[in-house]
Amino acid sequence: MGLAAIMLLVSAPIAEAQGLFSPARKVNDRVITNFDVEQRIAFMEALNVGAADMREEAITRLTEEAVQRDYARRHNIRIDMDELADGMSEFAARAEMSSDEFISALREVGVDRETFEGFVEAGLMWRQAVRRTLPPLVPVTDSDVDRARDVAAILGTQRVLISEIFLPTDPEFADPVAQIMEMIESARSIEEFSEIAREFSLAGTRDQGGRLPDWVPVENLPGQIAEPISEARPGQIIGPIDLGEAIAYFQLRASDSSRDIPPDQVFVTYKRLALPGGESAENLARVERIKTETRHCEGLGRFAQGLPEEALEEREAFVNEMSGADAVALARLDRNEITTMSTEAGQLVVLMLCSRELQFEDRPGDGQMEEMVFDRRIGAMADLKLQELIADADIRDY
Repeated sequence: MGLAAIMLLVSAPIAEAQGLFSPARKVNDRVITNFDVEQRIAFMEALNVGAADMREEAITRLTEEAVQRDYARRHNIRIDMDELADGMSEFAARAEMSSDEFISALREVGVDRETFEGFVEAGLMWRQAVRRTLPPLVPVTDSDVDRARDVAAILGTQRVLISEIFLPTDPEFADPVAQIMEMIESARSIEEFSEIAREFSLAGTRDQGGRLPDWVPVENLPGQIAEPISEARPGQIIGPIDLGEAIAYFQLRASDSSRDIPPDQVFVTYKRLALPGGESAENLARVERIKTETRHCEGLGRFAQGLPEEALEEREAFVNEMSGADAVALARLDRNEITTMSTEAGQLVVLMLCSRELQFEDRPGDGQMEEMVFDRRIGAMADLKLQELIADADIRDY
């Protein structure tokens, strides 16, 4: 074999190696090589991380880690060997492996130990950096903890847009109510249902054609309403449903996502204020003042001054045990919001939601909830900080 042929055979793998270790991107003073990118792709594949463009995703993540490392080092943060070992063990435990088992499994798919170490080290440095520099900007109050306990904050939710019609249960109105029920059940469109609501409904939404303007989480509704609503098609009418104080019909206008949260686990506390005089101008003005001036349930008491003691009640129950009319009215509210119901016995009923929480075993304490809220806020601020660092970085592609 001639000298030229030998040189060609030798130079081919050398050129390939040089290409593998040549820079793919430079972030400030930190070089990301093609080898780093290939290793990160293999690592992501081992973790079943998918992306439309795996190379682009790998470079993006390595860029983030580069600026995270720079930021941490500027704040004199270093990770010692014990911290790194603990971090690797913690990560491996998610796959129910020891560090050595995890590293061995990575090696089988071509991922070096150093790649895993670098990934964990960058994460630990960033975690310490954000906790050292951002906490003074993230206060967590008792109100924040309370809000974090709300059902919607704990779990995703199926939300619906619905319209409602409430009819009286009084025997003296039985015949006309029966005729109205026939009209409702014969309605073939959302507009028809709304026209009937506008003319005959007792609900406070009558003037809006029975339309609740806001999305309502299905788990906030009582069981006899939540189940058929969650399974309904847009335009479908549900009813009649006996709510005790009224006969109700509902129509689904739209639905978003799907989630099944048992109503026997959703615990609600609320206040109920009955104002004599029904929908009088004085009462409607008082309701507007309540909405404007009341920020929490304790503040509702001053609007009951001069009324009989029983005019203001504090109630608590699981959703499936509540009065149907109360449950429907409260379903559209967030904590410390107010709504008015139809009149009962000549009184205008004002409802205020105090809390709506999911009850389950091993319910976290206030300290744990405070930590969860803190971590969530730190995470959001850290994401913003990371984007700021990337925007300020000197990034060059090769």
